[in-house]
Amino acid sequence: MEPVPSLPRYLPSGDVVADKASWRTLVRAARRELVAGWGEDGRSGAAGRLAEGGLAFLRGYAAAHRDGDLPGLCVTAFEPMRTEPPVDGLTGALIAEGVRVLVPLTLERPRLDWADLADPDRRPLGSGVLAEVDVFLVPGLAVSVDGVRLGQGGGYYDTTLPGAREASGGAPVVICLHDHEVVPSVPADEHDVVVDAVLRPATGVVGVPLGIPGGGLSDPRRRPARG
Repeated sequence: MEPVPSLPRYLPSGDVVADKASWRTLVRAARRELVAGWGEDGRSGAAGRLAEGGLAFLRGYAAAHRDGDLPGLCVTAFEPMRTEPPVDGLTGALIAEGVRVLVPLTLERPRLDWADLADPDRRPLGSGVLAEVDVFLVPGLAVSVDGVRLGQGGGYYDTTLPGAREASGGAPVVICLHDHEVVPSVPADEHDVVVDAVLRPATGVVGVPLGIPGGGLSDPRRRPARG
């Protein structure tokens, strides 16, 4: 049986920087525990559930905003490291459906460029391509029930997403996480990104505030306000 990691309730110490560092250590340890217990079928099962949930959401989004057409839709995603949620099943399915998938290229901190995942050479496209994005699928370490994202600490997405949201006309931001990584609160500063929804293997895409019926993007036809 797979172990089920858990994260403790966040109790602020008064030092947000130190709290973030300790929480990142906790989350990464829990991720290693989870992956170590997956076994032969664990990763593929999680990847399949993420793909199913992500596709269902994007089909609903396309029905509301693109006359039901997935081909031509543009999303950001990422190429997962070993302990990250295995979104490669989802991105592969999206490419097969004719969706354009952009992945980040890390520049000097905190800048990102972007490349088409279908391009084996990963040629940089420039930040202007984010104006074409319909949905931002982003990584992270954890999220609070009201949508505050805890990232890896580089500041890349906190720097990129505010301008990207504006350029794209308010495209929703969906954080991709393991099932146990939604918590009551996380250590946060004012600049930390607030996401619109969460994708997890067990739940698919659920809008924030989490746990409140009808909150956020639980209805994928609802597009958030710009900003």
